[in-house]
Amino acid sequence: MQNNEKNYYEILQIVQGANPKEIEDAYRKARGLYSEGNMAVYSLYTAEERKEKLAQLESIFETLMDPAKRSAYDSTLRGRRDNIPQASEKVVDLNSVNAGKDIFEEYTEVGAFKDKISFKQPLLVMESTDPMIAEKYRILYTKIEQISLKNSYKTFAITSAVKGEGKTMTALNLSYVIATEFKKKVLLIEGDFRNPSISSNYLDMGRLYGLVDVIKGEIDLRSAINRLEGTNLYFLPARCSVKNSSVLLDSPHMKTVLDSVKEDFDYVIVDSPPILPLVDMNILSKSVDALMLIVRAGKTPKDLVKKAINSLPKHNLMGIVLNGAAEHMMKYSY
Repeated sequence: MQNNEKNYYEILQIVQGANPKEIEDAYRKARGLYSEGNMAVYSLYTAEERKEKLAQLESIFETLMDPAKRSAYDSTLRGRRDNIPQASEKVVDLNSVNAGKDIFEEYTEVGAFKDKISFKQPLLVMESTDPMIAEKYRILYTKIEQISLKNSYKTFAITSAVKGEGKTMTALNLSYVIATEFKKKVLLIEGDFRNPSISSNYLDMGRLYGLVDVIKGEIDLRSAINRLEGTNLYFLPARCSVKNSSVLLDSPHMKTVLDSVKEDFDYVIVDSPPILPLVDMNILSKSVDALMLIVRAGKTPKDLVKKAINSLPKHNLMGIVLNGAAEHMMKYSY
């Protein structure tokens, strides 16, 4: 067994001293990830790949439930004990805390503030008198979904060449439409640490912590995620601006956050920093599946758009969204 391979306990997300009931519960939950009922994960694998995963889980379960086989297996883990969760360690499972309960549901602790979140003012897609606005976001989502299903994309960074092109409003409206109209479980992450405008301009936040605190190791991930009540839309705010944004974005903790939330959400959308003149977006582009560039019609110089595109990795640039086009052009195009 190579050191970079997960052992049986890590695969089932249990401690090495787990009892038979804990092993069986973890095994059944793991099998459920590859069932048709969990479409977020189910759709990412072919029938043959799901068959292999289930066969592996069956073999793990058989080994750990047989005392003799388990003892023999445990003896092979010597020298790798630093990688094995021990009974005294807390194993965080982002798929669920209690059976049938969403890990990110709002909760109340004795004497604690009950988390609430709301928009300071309605989004365009929520109350616009022009039905074409919401329709264009629906069309944008269907295009994203087609690309995602083909390439198994789940995490997207929405960016722009420079600030002021509407990337944050695009991220907010798109996330809302996907979560409320298409019933997908969506997490919107505030990844623009230098200018966290979602926290400051658009949302009334309940939690006192955010992504910056998670990356610094000061708070757990669950305690930083907010849910818009009555919807499948969740937020992971930055909560505060920072000067060393590139250091935080390039940290292993940021990569761990993105890897973790992919397991629990259908789509993860990151409102990202502008590409120019900072290096933040170039760092973040390495941690997401795909990039979406927002360009404001009639404002962004062509040479800046070209420069921004040339600075991004071509393999995951999924497309460009033209924002703020003239009304007569939109009708003609439609």
